[in-house]
Amino acid sequence: MKRLTRTLIAGAGVTGALAAANRALRNAPIPTNALGGTRLSWNWRGHELFATQAGEGPLVLLVHGVSVGASSYEFRRLFPLLARSRRVIAIDLIGCGLSEKPRLPYTPDIFVEQIVAALHAFAPEPATIVASSLGATVAIRAATRASDRIGRLAAIVPAGLSATLDGGLRGTRAALAGLMRTPVLGEATYNALASKASIRSFLQRRVYADPSRATDEVVDHYYAVAHQPGASHVPAALAGGELDCDVARDLPFLSVPLLVLWGERASAINPRSNADEFLRLTRNARLSTFAHSGLLPHEEEPDAVADALEAFLATQGKLHRV
Repeated sequence: MKRLTRTLIAGAGVTGALAAANRALRNAPIPTNALGGTRLSWNWRGHELFATQAGEGPLVLLVHGVSVGASSYEFRRLFPLLARSRRVIAIDLIGCGLSEKPRLPYTPDIFVEQIVAALHAFAPEPATIVASSLGATVAIRAATRASDRIGRLAAIVPAGLSATLDGGLRGTRAALAGLMRTPVLGEATYNALASKASIRSFLQRRVYADPSRATDEVVDHYYAVAHQPGASHVPAALAGGELDCDVARDLPFLSVPLLVLWGERASAINPRSNADEFLRLTRNARLSTFAHSGLLPHEEEPDAVADALEAFLATQGKLHRV
């Protein structure tokens, strides 16, 4: 009996310590929006979100990748370059950025609906969408459903070419997602996975062509956003496969011109060779590659990406594949 009592007390102590650590991380200050510009309030489906705007002229809508912290950071270098000649609005995908992170059954269609709603809210005329990673995948799907609202689409290293779960990993991923959704222990598990060391390692090994770009400033930003209340909901959905989105089914139905942008040094997560399949499956597309970039060429070579986008927007008619 004494042994059981000691075990229960020890378990309660560990749980209490984990809860205290979780609470301290949740109460950390929210970082500032690194994009600058003007903040636009936006209520979607009863949730208080925001968008960031700069510049004047034809509208370009920026859609970040589906990862915590990306909305306020990954376009920070491209945003002002495009705003020199265009009105640029970067939306904050629900559950991923600095605005509200509700607990929802996250699926690709939630983000598709949000992108379409943003076009109706901010774009009186057909707009250009520039999107990255899994955000680019859901933007492609949005373009098949709202082609009247989109003039052109640029996809920066889009993910999800064949996102069907591997049968051998299905149980493991479901178990991890279930664990992350449990109180206290699940939050502690997520916090461990989203440690500064883990974030830095992932950026250096999988994201950037140049590992030195994973600076303390970058890591600190992603880390701070990753530990805000509700920040684990989207990663749990991603781990469990709820956000898997096989874009190969959507590309043949894409009617708007598509520019695919890819880093030549992209990692095995999404290698440069995948770009050819996007072009093969799309009616009207061209490819621009960047020799010194990985998965985020708009961070590593923003001037070259901005030039490619300007050339794409100036092109009329059918695109030439280069």
